Amino acid sequence: MTFPMNARHVSEFLKCTALAAGIVAGASLAAAQQAAPAPQQAPPAPSIPLQTYSAPDGSATVGVPAGWKVTKGAYGVIQMSGPNGEAISLGNTLFVRNGSYQPGQKASGLIAMTLPNQATITQKVEAVWQMGAAASGDPTAHVSLISATPVPLGNIAQCGIFLGSQTGAKGAANWEMRFCSFPMDTNGIYKLFWLDAIIPASLAAQERATAEAVLSSYRPSVPTLQNLLRPETPPLPPMGWAPPGGGSGDSSTLYAEQQAQETSDCMDEGVIREEPEWQLPPYCR
Repeated sequence: MTFPMNARHVSEFLKCTALAAGIVAGASLAAAQQAAPAPQQAPPAPSIPLQTYSAPDGSATVGVPAGWKVTKGAYGVIQMSGPNGEAISLGNTLFVRNGSYQPGQKASGLIAMTLPNQATITQKVEAVWQMGAAASGDPTAHVSLISATPVPLGNIAQCGIFLGSQTGAKGAANWEMRFCSFPMDTNGIYKLFWLDAIIPASLAAQERATAEAVLSSYRPSVPTLQNLLRPETPPLPPMGWAPPGGGSGDSSTLYAEQQAQETSDCMDEGVIREEPEWQLPPYCR
């Protein structure tokens, strides 16, 4: 199964993203707003009650807080809104062509934008925000970057957990974003992947834990996650590469399958579940 993304899909997706979840760099809400350590005798914090939602096509599940409504669930992408203007968007991906960035550029077929692959992860997040803000039609949109926490997936992708704030026609809000930029393929195309949550500023302190619980509850199926992260052009095996365990078959296909499995494992554990670095498989780091 493939997940097509034509120009209309990209435009619709960016409008939803820009309006529902501010896209810019910053650090994790957990890192930036950690409470003081509780006494050792204190009971563990209660878990956030979530109701499991399954996308109709079976591509992903996620926990939904009471009073929230899922507005989209297909091809691994799940979007939801809360009763007070909260919004969460999960499983977002875009194809990007390596090249000079031009503000105001429009999506063309599969390619959502042109952006230098060597740009920093913060610059890539900012470019996506600028494109999304332009698609939303809100000329008052303004974002502030707070900080960024890198995710140690150096062998797989350039990733970070970001925190920021924004203002615009819908008022002030705080947001969290888990964002990754994947390696460029042989045709000069690479992929961006992210999850994000936006909460009105007046509710950010009390709803931070709920937003993070939802982000961490996102569970795309293994085939879905592999497809979301798969490059446009499959990678070629390096010289001398042999399938683990001496498997037989086309080496290019077997190598692509291995890379897809390792990439999805690393993203699931390192970005979605936020497992500590020492628990991540060696091939992730």
